[in-house]
Amino acid sequence: MTSDNHLKQDRQSLMLHIEAVKLLDAEPALANIALATLIRWDEHVSPRSKPLREQWFRIIKNKDWALALEESERGNQLRQASPLTTLLPQAVRLEIIRSLRTKSSH
Repeated sequence: MTSDNHLKQDRQSLMLHIEAVKLLDAEPALANIALATLIRWDEHVSPRSKPLREQWFRIIKNKDWALALEESERGNQLRQASPLTTLLPQAVRLEIIRSLRTKSSH
């Protein structure tokens, strides 16, 4: 995969997370769903990503959305192990993906 593709994926992930954080701000109870997802992942996903899942627990509990949306290599790495996008309705996810594809084709 080219670096350009990585940049596009990172941008898409960031946009999805921005929307997920807006949703969490509007509906704080959704945080419990994200936390439950992390617990489920702990039972079924590689232990190598456990430090990232633990960091997500802290981010969600403390509502540290700045860290979740950080535009850095650390932010990109965190978002790769994030439960937040699972909260988004499918229509929202698809709209973000479509809008980014449209922008990149111009």
